Amino acid sequence: MFESTTISVIGSERATVGDGNKIVTFNGRTHVVWQDISREGYRNRIRTFDHGDAVWSEPVTLGQGLDNHARPIVTMDSEGFLHVVLGGHNSPVTWRRSTYPNDSSSWLAPEPIGEGTYPVIVCDSEDTLLLTLRANRHAGVDLYTMPKGEPWSLRSRIVKNATEYRDAYGAFHMQMVVGPAGSLHAAIDFYEGEDEAGRGFHMASCYCWSPDAGHSWQKADGTPIEIPASPEGMDVLGRSIESRVEQLPRMVDANCGILLDFRGRPTIVHLSHREAAGQLFLTTMGNDGKQHRQALHPALEEIWPDMRVTEAKGTIDTDGMVYVLVTLSVYNEEWIQGKPSRAMGMVERNDQRLVLLRTSDRGLTSEIETVIEPGQSFNSPNIENAVGANRIEAGRVPTIMYFDGTSGYPGGGDYYDKPVEEYLEAGEFAENRVFVVMSF
Repeated sequence: MFESTTISVIGSERATVGDGNKIVTFNGRTHVVWQDISREGYRNRIRTFDHGDAVWSEPVTLGQGLDNHARPIVTMDSEGFLHVVLGGHNSPVTWRRSTYPNDSSSWLAPEPIGEGTYPVIVCDSEDTLLLTLRANRHAGVDLYTMPKGEPWSLRSRIVKNATEYRDAYGAFHMQMVVGPAGSLHAAIDFYEGEDEAGRGFHMASCYCWSPDAGHSWQKADGTPIEIPASPEGMDVLGRSIESRVEQLPRMVDANCGILLDFRGRPTIVHLSHREAAGQLFLTTMGNDGKQHRQALHPALEEIWPDMRVTEAKGTIDTDGMVYVLVTLSVYNEEWIQGKPSRAMGMVERNDQRLVLLRTSDRGLTSEIETVIEPGQSFNSPNIENAVGANRIEAGRVPTIMYFDGTSGYPGGGDYYDKPVEEYLEAGEFAENRVFVVMSF
């Protein structure tokens, strides 16, 4: 049975968006981070649920965000200390550590890391923090590291943008997981174009891995990758070149999480609209370089034939149970040539369904349970991931977050209409309730 709790009524229009982890559970406590907004601006916040007392802590403000891109992410080290990264938007990114283990009430002063956007963080078994950021000027993805007791430093640039889009627009959505013996596994989406209004001429979803914590990178079969890499040198799950269906298209292929089982095998939750609308796969990368795809969408379409997958987030527990949080949208005239339109994600909806799919045999069979029925609005659902000392113990359903209000800027309009400051000055904020969903 799922139970939801409202943790904020002033969530921003991107309150729970992002590839970086937002939920950590450890020793009877669950910590969640999100972004709020008021006339004073964007605020990154955290709250903690004590499972023993069944009580939520008061919100703690971790820092101010430049805009709705500057959202928080969280991980945990082996001593139980929480580490948050307060994201930027082509601007400075900062790090903070909790004063006490497994406690979100007090924090050390923020320290700078670098500049960039879309942070993703993990903590390895030696308590080294590893962080990726989209580089400024949309130039690629940079990897920063902070070994225990040492300062942050730039280790490498993992991927770069295509030559024809140099100094143009690029977004590189990243998922990363720590493997055995200091290895890293990454799934990276390329989304490039000529300018802000000409995105998506080049889209690709790729895989690579590092045997030495990001110093060098390889394809699945061990072939070295020259970094910074482009899709031509990586394992490609799907790629689209100059085949847009609209000016600002949504991703045709997207990684929705990368998972490692107890044998260290990487599996990517892969959403694709290239061959047909809303195809969802578990794609396992073999050490022979072959990709082994298991389709998940037929089971969903059998139950809801008039709906297709538009969003997904995957995670895995300590026993190898895979959980995929799936957003299903009505398959209607809003879709363009079998692909979800940008407009579908820019309006409030109450016709979608949120389901949790779980599989113990890598997708051959699955159990599917509805989390939110159509009739209730939800946006940007996110699911708990093991990104450090925190684990999703076998038998415990991972925690979920989402917000239910508007996904448009305060006062209406789109991201490009006018400066963020004008929206904040207008002070026209719709109620955005941020929810945390747990299973009891």
